[in-house]
Amino acid sequence: MEPEALTSELSQLQLGGAVFVDTVEGVQSMLRRVRDGGVAEVAIDLEGVDLCRSGELCILQLSDGETTWVVDIFALGEAAFAEGGLRAFMHDPAVLFVGFDGRADADALVYLYSTRVASFYDVQIASCIRQDREQGRRDRFVHGLGRATERFLRNDRARALALERTKKAGLALFAPERGGSYAVWKQRPLPKALLDYAAADVALLLDMKREWEVFSPVEENKQKALVRIDRAVRSRLPAKGKQMATKDF
Repeated sequence: MEPEALTSELSQLQLGGAVFVDTVEGVQSMLRRVRDGGVAEVAIDLEGVDLCRSGELCILQLSDGETTWVVDIFALGEAAFAEGGLRAFMHDPAVLFVGFDGRADADALVYLYSTRVASFYDVQIASCIRQDREQGRRDRFVHGLGRATERFLRNDRARALALERTKKAGLALFAPERGGSYAVWKQRPLPKALLDYAAADVALLLDMKREWEVFSPVEENKQKALVRIDRAVRSRLPAKGKQMATKDF
């Protein structure tokens, strides 16, 4: 499928393009472009219903900083990882995947699709360390992507407002506390508000990583991320619940 026309909000977020991928050939084409372009860092996120080992993985987002791909895992299933090549790509240690708290995502990938990224930089770790140093004390709890992006865009009101509008429109569809349902991630065609929401979730991750890696250098961060993901995946319980809010690094 060709790149979707961007809404004005996503244009302000400076996304170069948002592509919905719902065929094996589309996944293969996406990965060829990333590999041929020599991309060393890729932003990643997942969406689904009760996203963990006991839930459903519906959407996988990747961004190289210029284009964002929204891959339809609900439609493609195992084919996206096998014939499409996602599993081999994600197992490649030469590619650094950049995400925000990879525990639940890893829990879903490992148990549902026998897949795990080989190299992962956790922006949540970097953002929490930055906050601790700025406030001069260690917080007991982690904070979410919303607070991190709010801090990152503190001097860019236009982009901050664009992100807020995009997120609110998506949350209204799937967040139960706002009258939505996670099952909407399985609706096809995927509502435009959800496509925009998914693309926005990875829009800033690479920039945030580059700005905050001074607080959490790559190799140090990767080791911390590996430990917390290992702990989540090896646990007898799915990676969800109130305990996820306690800082574990």
